[in-house]
Amino acid sequence: MSDIKLDRRRFLKVSGASVFGTGLVLSMSWNDLPAKDKGNNNTVQFQPNAWLKIDADGEVTVYTVESEMGQGAHTLMPMILAEELEVDWLDVNVQRAPLKPIYGYQATGGSSSIRKGWATLRAAGAMARNMLIAAAAQKWSVNAQDCYAENSYIFHKNSAHKISFGELVDIASSLDLPEYVKLKTPDEYKVIGTPVPRLDVPQKVNGSAEYGIDVQLPDMLYATTIHCPVLGGVAVSVNDSKAKAIPGVRQVFIIDNAVAVVADDTWIAMKAAKALEIKWNEGANKDLNTEQIRQKLKNAAINNGKEYFQQGDVLSSVNSTNHISVTYDVSFQAHVPMEPMNCTAIVNETQCEVWVSTQSPSKAKSTAKKYGLSKIDFYLDKITRRIGQTEDDLVNIHCTLLGGGFGRRLKQDFVAEAVQIAKQVGKPVKLIWSREEDVQHDFYHPQNIHLMEGSVDTNGKPLSWWHRLSVVGEGSAVDLPYDIPNIKIERAPLKIGVPVGPWRSVAHHYNAFAIETFFDELAYLGKQDPLQLRLELLKDSRLRGVLKLAADKAGWGKPLAEGRFMGLAVYYSFRSYVAEVVEISLHENDKPKIHSVVVAIDCGIVINPDIVKAQMESSVVFGLSAALKNPVTIKQGQVQQSNYHDFPILRLDEMPRVDTYIMKSNESPQGIGEPGVPPLAPALANAIFAATKQPVRSLPFNWQV
Repeated sequence: MSDIKLDRRRFLKVSGASVFGTGLVLSMSWNDLPAKDKGNNNTVQFQPNAWLKIDADGEVTVYTVESEMGQGAHTLMPMILAEELEVDWLDVNVQRAPLKPIYGYQATGGSSSIRKGWATLRAAGAMARNMLIAAAAQKWSVNAQDCYAENSYIFHKNSAHKISFGELVDIASSLDLPEYVKLKTPDEYKVIGTPVPRLDVPQKVNGSAEYGIDVQLPDMLYATTIHCPVLGGVAVSVNDSKAKAIPGVRQVFIIDNAVAVVADDTWIAMKAAKALEIKWNEGANKDLNTEQIRQKLKNAAINNGKEYFQQGDVLSSVNSTNHISVTYDVSFQAHVPMEPMNCTAIVNETQCEVWVSTQSPSKAKSTAKKYGLSKIDFYLDKITRRIGQTEDDLVNIHCTLLGGGFGRRLKQDFVAEAVQIAKQVGKPVKLIWSREEDVQHDFYHPQNIHLMEGSVDTNGKPLSWWHRLSVVGEGSAVDLPYDIPNIKIERAPLKIGVPVGPWRSVAHHYNAFAIETFFDELAYLGKQDPLQLRLELLKDSRLRGVLKLAADKAGWGKPLAEGRFMGLAVYYSFRSYVAEVVEISLHENDKPKIHSVVVAIDCGIVINPDIVKAQMESSVVFGLSAALKNPVTIKQGQVQQSNYHDFPILRLDEMPRVDTYIMKSNESPQGIGEPGVPPLAPALANAIFAATKQPVRSLPFNWQV
C-alpha cells in the first residue's frame, strides 16, 4: 500500500502522482458532510465524506457526479471506491450526487470521468475503511494495526473477532477523520480489474430505470417545439387556428428560438405542430449549402491557415522529391441518440424545478436560472454567489439516466425551451422534440477539409508531411505521432451559420481519418508495408504496443481467404492508445462487407474489462455508422435529413465481429468512451484501399459532392 495524507481543511486536492497517476484531480470535500447522520428510519448512517454513506444494515451508497448514458460510469466509479473500502460488491448501490457546490462543476464528457475520480474516490473509500477499522478496534479494545477489512467485515488477526460494517456505523460516526490513509497497489486489487455486474442493469431490465422521457408529474401537460427549417431563423407570426381545433391542444406561442405547442399528451402536441402555419424570418443562412461550405473550407485552408506546428523544410522537400497532393473531406454528422431531446420543468413563484437527461447538470442549472428566474431573482442569485453564499434553492435539477448523449446533451437548448414553456403555462410541462426536430436542429460534428501533401525519399520512407486543416467552428489540430523529418501542420477555422458541438471523439475523429489514411497513401507511394512502416516511425512505445497487438491478433501478414483484405490504423486520444484492424470483402459496386474488427487498447489500469470491451464495440458501431451511412447535408440553409430513414445508423445485420484485446498496465486509468472511434474509419478506408488500390478520401465513403 501507499500512504496519502488527507488535508483537514475544507477541501482536499489529491495529487495523482502519489496514486499511480499524474496531474491534479477533482477537489474533494471531507468536512462539509457530518460523519453522523440520521437515515429515513431514524437509524444512524455513517457518512465520512461526500462520496459514500453506510447504513446500519450494511448497505453502501456511492455518490457519483457522472451522468450515466450507457458508458458504465455508475458502475466504474463505485468500483474504484469499493476497492479501497473492501466492501462486498453485492452491498453497493449508486446514486447520482446532488447538484451541490461540494461536488464541483458537474459535466460528463471528454472521456474524463475515470481521470477525475480515480484518486478522489480511492481516498474516499480508504478513509471510510480506516475509520471502520478504528471503530472495531475501539469496540474490541485491541490495536487497530491488528485489524483488517474484507468483504464488508472487519476482522481481528489474533482472534475470532468479526463484525460487519453496518454494526460499526454508530461508533465510526463518532470518530475524528484520519490524517493519513493507505491506498492499495495494483497487485492488491480485488474489485478493480474484474468484470463485476453493472449496477444500472437490473433497473433497465425491469423497467424501473428513469430516463428524462419517463418523468411523470401530477397535473402535467406536454409540449413540443418547432424550429425554423433554415438554421438560425426565427418565427415572426403563427396562425394556430387549425392546431387549436384539435381536441386536447391547450396553448400555442412563440418562445426565443421556436414555436411551442402545449397539449394533453405528446402525440396531440406533435399532431398540432404539423397543422401550424408559421411565418419565418429565415435570416442570413437561407442560401447556405454543402458545396458552398466545402469551397469556403478549401479556400480557408489554402489562404488562411495558421501554423500549428513546423519542423524542417516542408516546401523544399515536397518540391524536390516524389510526392502526392490529396484532399480529404469529412461531412457534418448528427448525434441521433435513441432518446430525443426532452426536459420536464415546473416554474412558478416559489420554485424552478427541472428533470432532464443532461451531460451537464451544472450547465442545465445555469440555463434554468437564466430563463426561469425573474430578472431580480437572477441578479440577486449572482450577487449572493459572488459574495460567497454558494448554495441556493432557487433552481433544482434532477439528472435522470440518458438514452444516449455522444456530446449532444452537453448543450442545454432543450432545457431553455422547457423552462420558458413551463414558466408561461404555470403547470408542470414535459417537452419532447420530434425525431425530425432532433436531426434538423442538432449541434453537428463539423464539416471539415484536409489538404495533404507528402513525399518519400529514395528508400520509400516518408520525407515530408504537410497538413492543412479547415473546419467549421474552432476545431483543433493534433500532433503527428510519426517521426518524419519535415512536418508542417496548419489550421484554419471557419465561422459559418451551422451550429456545431462536441461529438463522440470530437476533432480526433476527423484528424485520425486524414492522418492514418494519408499515411497509407505514403506507404503505398514508397512501396512500404503500412504496418512495418508505422512500427518503424511511431514515436510512442505504447502506440507501437497496441498496434503490434492488434496486428498479431488479426493475423496481419498471413494469407487471407480469397477476396478478403485488411486495413489498420492506430491513434492516441483522451490519454488512451487504440489500434484497430478491419477485415473486409467487396461486393457489387465495390461496396465493402466488414467481417471483423480487431481492437487493441491501452487505457492504463482497467477498472472493468467488460465495460472496456462494451465501449470498444459501441465505438465500432458509432464509427461505422459515420463511415458508411449518409452525411448531414445543407441545402438553402436547411438540413436535408430528418429521421433514421435518411440518416441511418448501423443495423444489426451489418455489425461485424469485434474482438477486443486489452494491454495490461499499471499506469493510471484513462478514457474508454471515445478513443475507440477515431481509428475505425481510417482502418476501414485502408482496407478498401488495399482491395481496390483506389484511396478513400471522404467521409462517409459514399459521399460525392
